[in-house]
Amino acid sequence: MSRGRPRPPAGDYGRALAAIWLGLIAGFVDALGYLLLTQVYTSHMTGNTASLARDVAGHRWFGVLRHGWPIAAFMAGLMIGAWLTEIGRRRHWHFRLSLVLALELIVLAAMLVLPPVTPATLAWPVAIPALAMGMQTVTITRIGEERVYSTYVTGTLSKLAEALIGYLFWLHDRPASIAPRARWREAARHRLLWQAILTGGLWLAFLMGAVLGVFGEARFGGNAVVAPIAALAALIAVDLHRPITPAT
Repeated sequence: MSRGRPRPPAGDYGRALAAIWLGLIAGFVDALGYLLLTQVYTSHMTGNTASLARDVAGHRWFGVLRHGWPIAAFMAGLMIGAWLTEIGRRRHWHFRLSLVLALELIVLAAMLVLPPVTPATLAWPVAIPALAMGMQTVTITRIGEERVYSTYVTGTLSKLAEALIGYLFWLHDRPASIAPRARWREAARHRLLWQAILTGGLWLAFLMGAVLGVFGEARFGGNAVVAPIAALAALIAVDLHRPITPAT
């Protein structure tokens, strides 16, 4: 792939904004779930996997259930989301994104009726937001030629770093004979700059969502989940009005 290719066309901006919006939702749900469900992640499966390994090695079987159950729920969400998305693609549904997001909304709404979390009930409540985040992960996964995910940031940060370094080297290698105006016009439209802005925006959105999730939990407790539900409803309304991932 040539690094000199321009950034994606304007048609991808809608998907980029939708992905960033989903990143905001994911950060909120992850922070809210972590606080409500006694420090178990709902979208950060790397952390849950490391904790699961520690519990297995230490023969802490309740810990195995505590950290293994959300992984299973997240995987189930991935499969459900991918299944619905593929059915929608095969049947040329313009609203396939809304279909998955609507199901995610319903799953998150179940958090409003959760009983108080106790050691005896922890296993099943944590599965609800993890299931929702799994479904969201496979909704918008490609913008132009870029692979993106809205529910975790490790890969996002690695792509951001790679894009920034590649872009800096590209700037350094530009021939000095190019006119400054042409140089900056080309630099502003470069694909690697677009990738850095996109991945940086996803990371910032997740961070902002997590901050809002912390404040929401402190102020409203479990009822703070109304915020990501409303955010999903807004995105569904936009998608139904003008499909973000139209059938091709």
